[in-house]
Amino acid sequence: MGETILNLQKITKRFGDTKVLKGIDLTIEKGEFITFLGPSGCGKTTTLRIIAGLETPDTGKVILNGEDVTDTEPNKRDVNTVFQSYALFPHMDVASNIGYGLKLKKTSKETIKKKIEEVLELVQLQGFEKRKPSELSGGQKQRVAIARAIINNPKILLLDEPLGALDLQLRRQMQLELKKLQKKLGITFIYITHDQEEAINMSDRIVVMRDGIFEQTGTPDEVYNTPLTSYVARFVGNANVIEGKVSSIGEDRIVVTVGQENIAVKKSEKDYKVGDRITLAVRSENILVNDEMEYPITAKVTEKSFAGGLLRMVFQLENKEELVASRHGINYNLEIGDEAKIGWNMDNVVIVNN
Repeated sequence: MGETILNLQKITKRFGDTKVLKGIDLTIEKGEFITFLGPSGCGKTTTLRIIAGLETPDTGKVILNGEDVTDTEPNKRDVNTVFQSYALFPHMDVASNIGYGLKLKKTSKETIKKKIEEVLELVQLQGFEKRKPSELSGGQKQRVAIARAIINNPKILLLDEPLGALDLQLRRQMQLELKKLQKKLGITFIYITHDQEEAINMSDRIVVMRDGIFEQTGTPDEVYNTPLTSYVARFVGNANVIEGKVSSIGEDRIVVTVGQENIAVKKSEKDYKVGDRITLAVRSENILVNDEMEYPITAKVTEKSFAGGLLRMVFQLENKEELVASRHGINYNLEIGDEAKIGWNMDNVVIVNN
């Protein structure tokens, strides 16, 4: 086990009649890249602001590096924040923006100059010292904001959707750069986003948030391949969620009836009985079409489209439920209205909670 750097204990927060956080608990280790993932309004930014000291929880504690900082002022916490808006001083050049915090601390000019040079190299902006923010691209402004945040070598860097204003290609490039930078610095990064791809690409662990609670916490692989709830399955990777009734239970499997068809899932630790309602999740890329499968389902093609090299097909079951199948670099000789046999390997479907 690593060294714990941050502990959130039963944090609640209410704004007016709305309970934004509903008793969240989380332990973060030193050097982790943690991402809070969820839609707008789920409590991500409020959680970040409480860690930063910009909001005070109604109940609960924030323990930073073993010290209770719940009521400690923001400037007395060893934490820095990078915002989506960059918040650069327009009248200052790059060097002055980056060194501003050190200047406030009355650090010597020689030390400030040396540290600015070091962080400019880290964020690959050597030679940009004299430029004003208006002379920089979006990606360059973001690098300056990050450099300003890391120059004090904080124990935790908070990043509030910092890539949200960038175009797709630049955002993907910055994802890789941020991850490399985090590993090089060894600083704990706490990142918030609503972009599942961003979370999966960058994180050591993902915290999926929903309506003020932590729905699931785990590695990108755990959250993607073994979602605990139908919400996580749909939000991370847009999985197909299927509801049915347990029709039989074998040594290694549970057979589930959906409409008039049977499908199977591996037995779980939870005990089910014949007749129980059950919810399953299967990823679109794991849907087999007219292939060898133990439990084929008859379905009709209702949509077919290509996005780049990705084929997306929607199949309607007899009970009118729809399942989405997707494949890269492949086409099926099927058109809208055609019938097909679809299914999946038992290893690729998981039982989830509603």
